[in-house]
Amino acid sequence: MPNLLKTSYYLPLQVTIDDREPATLEEEFRKMGNMIICRKRMLAGDYLFDEEVLVERKTIPDFCRSIKDGRLFKQVKELASCQIPSYLILEGRNRLFRETDFSLQAIQGILISISIAFRIPVLKTKNTKETVQVMLQSYKQLTKEGLDDQRFFPRPAFFKKKKDPMLSQKVHILEGFPGIGADKAEKLLMKFGNLHAVFTAKEEEFLQVPGFGKKTVDRLKEVLHK
Repeated sequence: MPNLLKTSYYLPLQVTIDDREPATLEEEFRKMGNMIICRKRMLAGDYLFDEEVLVERKTIPDFCRSIKDGRLFKQVKELASCQIPSYLILEGRNRLFRETDFSLQAIQGILISISIAFRIPVLKTKNTKETVQVMLQSYKQLTKEGLDDQRFFPRPAFFKKKKDPMLSQKVHILEGFPGIGADKAEKLLMKFGNLHAVFTAKEEEFLQVPGFGKKTVDRLKEVLHK
């Protein structure tokens, strides 16, 4: 998945990795470019993407050990209680299950319980490289827009302090346009000041707003002009 983010136009993707995860996955992320990667001890999950998608990653041996020591369902419960999309990645080839004490039927029952009872999707990958690709692709699909149009955190501090009694109404109006979330709506208002200026702006002015690519601008202008 080369050029997942276009570094010349867009802010980097924030990836938080639990400090107990192997360095090999971090290295795979760094190959992609245009990412801010930090490591810290996470209370839930192993990978957090831009505060919007949370992933618990387990190799097959660790998955089986976590069943035995009781960690698995505690971790799944934590994922289920999160307010953002969360899922479990199970990494490794199926032959590794034969080296554990669990039967195929037992593993299937546990995966069904995670998927149905806890409503946590389970994705299967073969190795670390595929795991990173799947995580980035799922992030792209789970967020409202594609990565090349994605909003980024944190918001500028001075914008948070700006007082406008009609700000929420203005944001709500802009959120109704395709490809525009609350964060992008605020960035438009920060750039242009009011709705009239937004609706009459030229394409090159939109492209100066962080996070706005040509695809988002074209969709916005199409609605405004038609």
